[in-house]
Amino acid sequence: MEKEISIQLKKNLVHLLVIFLKLLIFLGKAVSLLCRYLIIKPLEIIGKFIFQFFVVRLYKIYLLAKNQIRAIYRPAKGKLLYPLSTRYIVHALVILLAILVVTNSLNAKETNEEFGQTSLLASLVQPFQEGMITETSDSASQTATSFMETSGNVVGVPKMGEGTEPKEEATVTKEGAIIKPNLVATTIGERPREEVIYHEVQGGETVSEIAARYGISTDTILWENKLGPRDFIKPGQKLTILPTSGASYQVKSGDTLEKIAQKYSVDVNGIIDFNNLPAAEAILVDQILILPGGTPPAPPTPVIEPRSRFASLQDFFSPTGAVDATPNYGTNLQWPTPSRKINQYFSWRHTGVDIDGTYTSPIYAADTGRVEAAGWQSGYGLRIVVNHGNGIKTLYGHLSKTHVSVGDSVSRGQTIATMGCTGWCTGTHLHFEVIIGGRKLNPLNYL
Repeated sequence: MEKEISIQLKKNLVHLLVIFLKLLIFLGKAVSLLCRYLIIKPLEIIGKFIFQFFVVRLYKIYLLAKNQIRAIYRPAKGKLLYPLSTRYIVHALVILLAILVVTNSLNAKETNEEFGQTSLLASLVQPFQEGMITETSDSASQTATSFMETSGNVVGVPKMGEGTEPKEEATVTKEGAIIKPNLVATTIGERPREEVIYHEVQGGETVSEIAARYGISTDTILWENKLGPRDFIKPGQKLTILPTSGASYQVKSGDTLEKIAQKYSVDVNGIIDFNNLPAAEAILVDQILILPGGTPPAPPTPVIEPRSRFASLQDFFSPTGAVDATPNYGTNLQWPTPSRKINQYFSWRHTGVDIDGTYTSPIYAADTGRVEAAGWQSGYGLRIVVNHGNGIKTLYGHLSKTHVSVGDSVSRGQTIATMGCTGWCTGTHLHFEVIIGGRKLNPLNYL
C-alpha cells in the first residue's frame, strides 16, 4: 500500500514538473512576443525612418557634391590646374613655408644685438638678460623750501642732511622700463559693523559656528531670535544677527534710558555711544536700541500648583479644562502647542511639521480666523482647518478632540483642540501645516 502511494506521489510530482516546464515555455514565448512588439518593432520602425529620411538623403547630397567637383576638375587633368588640385602640392607648400619661417628666425637670432629682439623664436632660444640702472640723487643735502597750501598756510619742507634716511631707489631696465621702489602699504583696520544683518542657515551649521563667524556670543543669537538652548535651527531659516554681543530692545512708552540700562545690566553711556544718541533723553517710542553687553532679564519662575491625580483625565474629557495660550502678536504665527519638540520636519513628502506632546496637550490657533473644516479626513484623522484670510490657512491634524465647529471665529492663541493620534499616526503628536495661496509651505518659516 505504501509503495502504491509513493508511486502515485512520484507521478503527481512528475505531472506538476511537466506543467511547470510548460508554464515556463509559455512565459518565455510571451516574453519573446512582448519584446518583439514592444521593443524590437518600435526600434525597427525608428531605424528605418532614420535610414530613409537622414542617411539616404545625406548620401545623395554627398554623391551630388562629389560629381560636381569631379566635373570641375576633370578637364584640368594633365594641365596646370590638376597638379594644384592634388593634396601633395598643398603639403609641399606647407613644408616650404615652415622652412622659410625657421630660417628667418635663426637669422634674426644672429643679428639680435643690432636691431633688438624682433623674432619670437630668437626671444625663446636666447635667455633674457636685463641690465639694471640705479638712479640716485647727486646732492645729499637740500635747502628748505616753503610753499603755499591750498588752505593758505605756509608749510616748510625740512632740510635733508646726513641723518636723513635714504630714499628708496628706483631701477630702470635695459629696455627703458622704470621699476618703482617697494612702498610700505598702509593697513586700514576693519570698521566695526553697526547694522543688523540676517543670516540664512545653511546645512550643517550650528548656532555657535554662526556666532563665531560674526564675532558675537551664542547667547546673543539665541536671545535675539527667541531660541532656547535645546531648540533646533533648520537650513533656510533666517536668523537676526546683531552687530555686537548683547541684546536689542524696542522702546516703549514711558521708558527711559536709565530704566532700560538697569533692566539689561548695561551702562547708559555704552548705549548712547553705540547708538549715536545725542543725549540720554533722545529716544523715541518703537525705536530699536542695541544694548552692547546687555543681558535680558530672566523670565519669572512659574509657580507649580499641586494637581489631582485625575486632572489629566478631567482635561481630556472636559472641553472647559483647556486653557488658552497668551497671544503672541507679531509678524509670525503663534506656536500651536505648549511643546516645541519637533519629531519630523517639513519635506517634499511630508508637507508639515510634527510637534511632540501628550493626549492632554492643548492645540492653539496660530492666528485669528474662521474655522473652515473640522472633522475626519483620511490620513489626517480628526483635523481642523482655519482660514486666516489673504489666502493663508493652517491645518491641525491627528487630533483626539475638537473644541470648535465649522464657521466658528477663533482668536490667536485660543484652544481649538486636544492633541491625539488619529488617522495615519504612530504616536501622539500634532501635524501642523501652513497653506498660502493653495501651496503647502514650511511652517518653521512662519512661526
